[in-house]
Amino acid sequence: MIFVFLLAFISSTTILYTDASYIVVYGDVHKDVEFFTRTFPWIVDNIGGYLFVNYNLLGSGRYSVPQSCALSELQSNTFLQAQYLRCEALGYPSEYCLCEAGVDPEHFKQCVLSGSSIAGEASWGFTSLGVNETPVVDLMGVNNTVYGTDDVTLLKKICELYHYVPRECTHYSSQTEGFLEQKALAQFDRQCFNEFPFEVEKPQPTTVA
Repeated sequence: MIFVFLLAFISSTTILYTDASYIVVYGDVHKDVEFFTRTFPWIVDNIGGYLFVNYNLLGSGRYSVPQSCALSELQSNTFLQAQYLRCEALGYPSEYCLCEAGVDPEHFKQCVLSGSSIAGEASWGFTSLGVNETPVVDLMGVNNTVYGTDDVTLLKKICELYHYVPRECTHYSSQTEGFLEQKALAQFDRQCFNEFPFEVEKPQPTTVA
């Protein structure tokens, strides 16, 4: 009887923690600054442990291809992906953002050198949505796209995908600037700021019309 109870408990726990949702994010990191500096990091901090994200980054391939390659290197950690994108959107040097997120330089270089088709694939995917504004979040599995909405509504829309709804969907964290400034530690054997120094004053996010 005890064995059966433990087996049922383990089974239910496994289902709970493997119940994850898939979404696709479409956007231009240097245009959709508010989304990538505030909205997306906040979404991920709340439900990133239950979320798998694919990215179709738009804009010039000069920067969208390297950004896509960095995200590919970080695909096992949604939190670091969001932190990297926020760093880029805030205007910090790309070298610093890559270092801070712990991206492997050699793997990144190989991806960029062979990734010329990434920009075209992202553009084609966005065109197929039939939407003329960004950012867009495609909720996989329900054939639905979300755009032009507030942060909490977006969170709740994503949460509708779960069979077992995470607690963070209703008890979500604050969105203060101090909270957003908190960073994950990807490595401790390098001092990224010393390797890639820049002005201490943080660039102010500006939205491009």
